[in-house]
Amino acid sequence: MYLCAMNCRQFRILVVVWVALCTLTTPFFAQTATNTSGETTLVAATNPFEIQARLPKVVRAASSGGKVAGPVNPFDVVAHRAPGVTLDLSTEQAPRFQPFSIFPKGGGMQNSTLVGILLALIGFLTFSVSVNRGSVGKAWRGFMNDGALTLLQREAYGLIGLTPYYLLYVNFLLNAAFFTFLVTRYFSDGAYNNFRFLLFCLLGAVFVFLFKHVLLEVVRRLYPVEKEVQRYSFLILVFNCVLGLFLLPFNLVLTFSPEPFQAPLMFWTLGLISVFYTYRALRALLIGSKFLSGDLFHFLLYLCTVEAAPVLFLIKTAQWQAN
Repeated sequence: MYLCAMNCRQFRILVVVWVALCTLTTPFFAQTATNTSGETTLVAATNPFEIQARLPKVVRAASSGGKVAGPVNPFDVVAHRAPGVTLDLSTEQAPRFQPFSIFPKGGGMQNSTLVGILLALIGFLTFSVSVNRGSVGKAWRGFMNDGALTLLQREAYGLIGLTPYYLLYVNFLLNAAFFTFLVTRYFSDGAYNNFRFLLFCLLGAVFVFLFKHVLLEVVRRLYPVEKEVQRYSFLILVFNCVLGLFLLPFNLVLTFSPEPFQAPLMFWTLGLISVFYTYRALRALLIGSKFLSGDLFHFLLYLCTVEAAPVLFLIKTAQWQAN
């Protein structure tokens, strides 16, 4: 009982001392400011331990001039304000990323030039077929039948045996570049209607398919899939040879067709190309089906990096340009 009474007495003494200290130290933590009308405003004093240089400008002005009432504690929550660089980048005046900005703009390509290019394409296709007239029929049979593709791969051995198909492959690259030029010229309202951009399209087509074959060669040398990769590479060769035969007449029609019919023809041709590559993907899946059971992860990794990633990159680039 005695200890309890002593504790209560000590607690009361502490409370009295605390209230007295709060009363005596109030003038040191608050100061009054009198405005021009004679009214007195309570303004919070500045903490002497605060680092003034790190305080916001508004708070420093308030603490120095005494015009704005409020605490100037550096731990106070201040409304976020984006930095100047962020504001500049977020405005509409900021430059947009346009992938086609590196290509030469300008029109001026005459129809006579397009006629000359188409005549050159027809002449090259005629030369490619005349080197080995049976190569077109064999390529078509290999396109339709997997067994015919195996027989064709055995016959087309060495540089002499592959030369007719290489020529048809070059015909495909030329027509693919010309088709890309026509599509870009139509959807850009003639902004890229010049011969230099046509050369860029040709270089781009050569780079894309050459990179694909080089990547397949690297995979063939690194992993024990030599026969499968050689067959898949030859499958790409045959399919592109056949696709080049289809692209030439469509390029002729798209070049000289009236403007109302150009857009439907372009989308129809793009749909045909999609069917070609979907069919090629199914044929390629048969080649790699033996790896699905044991190496499913590596097979899916190859599909994502080599097959799907380039297509998605091209689609994203077109979206950037359209926006």
